[in-house]
Amino acid sequence: MNFLGDDEARSLYADGDAAHDFDHVVRVTRLALKIAAAEGADMTVVRLAALLHDLPVAHGAAGDARLHHHQAAAAAAAALLRTRGAGNELVEQVVHCIRTHRFRDCSEMPQTMAARVLYDADKLDAMGAIGVARAFAFAGRHDNRLWSAPWDAIEPDGAKPAGNEYTPVHEYVFKLRRLQATLYTVTGRAMGESRQQVMDAFFARLDAEMAESAAASPA
Repeated sequence: MNFLGDDEARSLYADGDAAHDFDHVVRVTRLALKIAAAEGADMTVVRLAALLHDLPVAHGAAGDARLHHHQAAAAAAAALLRTRGAGNELVEQVVHCIRTHRFRDCSEMPQTMAARVLYDADKLDAMGAIGVARAFAFAGRHDNRLWSAPWDAIEPDGAKPAGNEYTPVHEYVFKLRRLQATLYTVTGRAMGESRQQVMDAFFARLDAEMAESAAASPA
C-alpha cells in the first residue's frame, strides 16, 4: 500500500531551506533505496522514512529547530502515517529511522537495517560536492563568513565559534570529514569513499587559494 505519494511529499517541504528542501529529500530517498536494495532492507520502511525524515516543523528559534528537527519530524511522520491507516509496526519502524538519522545526536542509535540505511543515505548527501554546496548554501542563508582559517588550524574538539563566525570550513572540521567513519552499511561506506576525497581536495584547495590571496601584494 502506498501511504504517501511523491507529489504529496513534495508539498510537505514548501518551507524547507536550500540545504534541507525537497531536492535533498529526493536525493536521500534515491540513495536510500539503492542502498536498501543492496543491503536487503525493507523498501517500504526506507522509502517512507526517507521522504519524511526532514519534515519542516515549526519551532521557536531557528537553531532550536535544527537541534531537535529529527524528533519533531518523527512525531509529525507518525501522525501523518496513522491518518493514512498505517499499522503500528510500520509507524514505529519509520519513526525509529527518523529519530536516529541525526549525526549530532547519539542518544538513540540506529538498531535496524532500515534505520542504518537512512542514516547512511542522509550522510552521503552531506558529503562530496553536494555536501560542500549544501554547507555553503546553509552559510549563506545564515550570513556566515565563507572562510576565516585553514581547516587544519581549527581544533576539531574545541569550542565552536558563535554566529556568523561559524564557516563552512568549521562545518567540515566538526562534521563533514567525520561522516565516512560513522557509516553503517558496506554499500554506504563504498559510496562514501570518493565523496570523502572530493571534500578533502576542495577544502585543501580553498585554503591554498585563501593563502594566495593573503600573500598577494596590492597592485
